Amino acid sequence: MKRISLQIARGNHDFTRLTDSDYSGKGLFSLKGITSVIAVGLAIFQIYFTAGFGIIDSQLLRTIHLGIVLALVFLYFPPKKLQEGEREHPGWLALDLVLICGAFATAYFLASDIDYYMERIRYVDPVSDAETVCATAAVLLVLEATRRVAGLPLVIVASAFLAYGLGGQYLPGILRHDGVTYKMLCEQLYLVTEGLYGIPLAVSSTMIFAFVMFGCFLQRAGLGQVFLDLACVLTRRSKGGPAKVSIFASALFGSISGSAVANVYSTGTFTIPLMKRVGYTPSFAGAVEAVSSTGGQLMPPIMGATAFVMADVTGAGYLAVAKAALLPSLLYYFSLLMMIHFEAVNKNIGIIPSDQIPDPRSVLRRTYHILPIIVLIGLLVSGRSVISSAFISIASVIVVSCFSAETRFTPKSLYHTLELSSRNALMISTCSACAGIIVAIVSITGIGYKFISIITDLGQFHILLLLILLMFTCFVLGTGVPATPAYIIVATLGAPALMKLGIPTLSAHMFVLYYAILSEITPPVCLSAYAGASIAGANAMQTGWRAFRLGIVAYIIPFIFVFQPALLLTGEFSHVAQALVTSFIGVITLAGGMQGYLMVRCFLWERVLLLAAGIALLYPEIYSDLAGLGVILFIGMLQYLRRGKALPEPDLNQA
Repeated sequence: MKRISLQIARGNHDFTRLTDSDYSGKGLFSLKGITSVIAVGLAIFQIYFTAGFGIIDSQLLRTIHLGIVLALVFLYFPPKKLQEGEREHPGWLALDLVLICGAFATAYFLASDIDYYMERIRYVDPVSDAETVCATAAVLLVLEATRRVAGLPLVIVASAFLAYGLGGQYLPGILRHDGVTYKMLCEQLYLVTEGLYGIPLAVSSTMIFAFVMFGCFLQRAGLGQVFLDLACVLTRRSKGGPAKVSIFASALFGSISGSAVANVYSTGTFTIPLMKRVGYTPSFAGAVEAVSSTGGQLMPPIMGATAFVMADVTGAGYLAVAKAALLPSLLYYFSLLMMIHFEAVNKNIGIIPSDQIPDPRSVLRRTYHILPIIVLIGLLVSGRSVISSAFISIASVIVVSCFSAETRFTPKSLYHTLELSSRNALMISTCSACAGIIVAIVSITGIGYKFISIITDLGQFHILLLLILLMFTCFVLGTGVPATPAYIIVATLGAPALMKLGIPTLSAHMFVLYYAILSEITPPVCLSAYAGASIAGANAMQTGWRAFRLGIVAYIIPFIFVFQPALLLTGEFSHVAQALVTSFIGVITLAGGMQGYLMVRCFLWERVLLLAAGIALLYPEIYSDLAGLGVILFIGMLQYLRRGKALPEPDLNQA
């Protein structure tokens, strides 16, 4: 039997300096060897001081963490992406050595006198020339590191905010601020914990790093392969099974990975070719994988670590966030499942080839690999801290891996897993530091309060207009940014504006989170869809629009839970129960309308009515539910009769 093998996610690491070759010799003292030692050292440092073995001040922890992270970025990522077989010019490496020295120097400058910087009085104690130089260097280093790991979008946004901080006093109207001197800006960004070393980096250097490490250990222990094999077994007799495998594998893997694009490159390498093999078009296959991978950032219990950040920001607690995210994420994936099913039935797409299906008994024997996930959830539910739960769960992964010789950790594999943990954390930590620039400018200029004022004024005309404008704002700010820093950015501006209008805290934060993440599949800049298109060999924009259609429920749901929090499992039991039943019926109806198929192919007017009925059913209100149910019963009856050839069927394929 030919089995599908799970590839370890590399995401943006496809073009790294040290992925496939080492240009500087061999052994421990080669560039590759030195880099791996630094990466492992970072992982051990994080374990020792965040798991409770050692005690260190939080500001010092962030300073050391960012210094090492920046150095590793300049070691792993060359200034420009290297094509396959291309060798790097030696001059670039020399430049990076200078940048590495700068990263360590800016960190050492703060760390060497950390007691003073913890006690200094902001805006009272003077900012020296040396502090100004170090602050400038640190900001430039973070921007360059962000460009290398995440591309230009976040750099452009951060640079625009910096420009606003320095020149906003010259702008007219409400955008004008009182003026910020260069030294004040340097102090805000570098000397206090509200800039580079602010809350975003605090979270990424503790909770997020712990869960990135947890994900790496799970990968090494074979849980990813278990997810894949289990999905294949569950969908082996279902039409369009490969696309459904993508849903299961990407949802489970994506919740842990923290990066939609990386998830596409990991699970998509086997799901997309399999989808094409059984009859799906390349653009549809790429779109399915993109939507599946993006949804992992919205799926509890981990949500790509965003759940823990939201719990910290809102003060609601992890369990409250996970509960609120549960039903919307289930509706997201259920709608995708139904759209795939209707597409498969409509176009008579086949099942998974028998030679690609693993032995069910073998899969059942390996389900014990899921135990660490159960341990994690159990610890969190019991009230243990997030970081403690993560590290205990990592220990459980090592214990569980001992049950099989294939997955058992050796000193060598443990070393490489620690190195991979640091490498996979580079993007999120760097982007978090860059997001800290935005947060600092928002704070020092007061633009956040002005944005809230603008939004509030618009909301007085109609709250729906406010929500639409905020949706597009989240699309722009979340473009090209990993899930967690994207949430931090949009939550800084958008969530307070909604809360000022009386919208519940969790509803407001879930609203901005959804649209920041959905930027990954929203044309024209839809990075997850582009990644899926590159694997599928499809047109990128066509794949993006297919992804947009497949994820349509996710675009609608945030508007609904703003008005009806029952979708977040809050409120009276009767309202929640009604939302559970009608929303799932509504998802089926929407999927039928989007794909042009329910029992048989739909006429255009049927599709329009199905879409309207689906939206009505998603809104948990008695009159809208009754109207939606009436429409679906009417169309269902017509389609049943047409299925029995009592009525004519449309000639064209509208799916």
